[in-house]
Amino acid sequence: MARTTTMLRALLARPGLIIAPGVYDALSARICEMVGFEAVSHSGYGTAAATLGQPDIGLLDMTEMARQVGSVANAVQIPVLGDADTGFGNAVNVYRTVQEYIRAGAAGLFIEDQVLPKRCGHMRGKQVISRQEMLGKLQAAMDARDERDPDFVIMCRTDAIAVNGFEDALDRAKAAVDLGVDMIFVEAMETRGQMERVGREIRVPLMLNLVEGGRTPLVSYRDAEALGFKYVVPALTALLAAAKGMYDVMRRVREEGVSDAYLDRLFSFQEFAKIVHLDRFRQMEDRYLPSQTLEERYRGDRSVV
Repeated sequence: MARTTTMLRALLARPGLIIAPGVYDALSARICEMVGFEAVSHSGYGTAAATLGQPDIGLLDMTEMARQVGSVANAVQIPVLGDADTGFGNAVNVYRTVQEYIRAGAAGLFIEDQVLPKRCGHMRGKQVISRQEMLGKLQAAMDARDERDPDFVIMCRTDAIAVNGFEDALDRAKAAVDLGVDMIFVEAMETRGQMERVGREIRVPLMLNLVEGGRTPLVSYRDAEALGFKYVVPALTALLAAAKGMYDVMRRVREEGVSDAYLDRLFSFQEFAKIVHLDRFRQMEDRYLPSQTLEERYRGDRSVV
């Protein structure tokens, strides 16, 4: 099978929109792959929520994030775009971050121009580094990419709208394109007019981040493509859906006890076994384990899967 970096390059070169939902662990990535998405985007916010139960304010370090990227990438066969925050330090740290994300199995990543520690792009209180420092980080990222896997995708994310205004964000994006990055992500655009200008004035593939309740106006996929965007990320939809569904069902379990009254909200035990590929491991057991061991293990077994 082709490398996922090559697969992502092919998707970016192909006509039409790429919808790559934000995922936060192996299970959410596997489910998104099952329903037909051709790529997924590793969510830093989702990783902070799932591993720490805390917000996306720069609490995770590079090794924690790379480990989660690896967990996601190992669970699916489609490309995974990694959230690399600020690169976790200066340009030298960015160089190592890119190599670690390649080693983890990501097909690409984005580096943002926030001051460390960063925060979610739709939160208040952001700060950004200078344009010169941003470009140095991006150059380090591309050099690290070229050394390990030239197909690995480097995206520049700028959060400058909330700090210096839209014109500075657009200028930063153009400078990153001139430097040679593969993609641009202007975070937290606040008007359709800003979206139109980015789509009109930036000539590399563009990412659009859509967060329910966030700063960027929600648009249809058709409108996003018409505006010039190539890679659209429903960034927190899977996370928020999972959290709300879990909350609703578990509150009911707490109040009423375990029953069959909410089964329509759950995967069946058998359905979930398919999601985690239980059959594959049963086949491995049949192939590799001694027959006597298998007989002992399953003697009298009345399990449903």
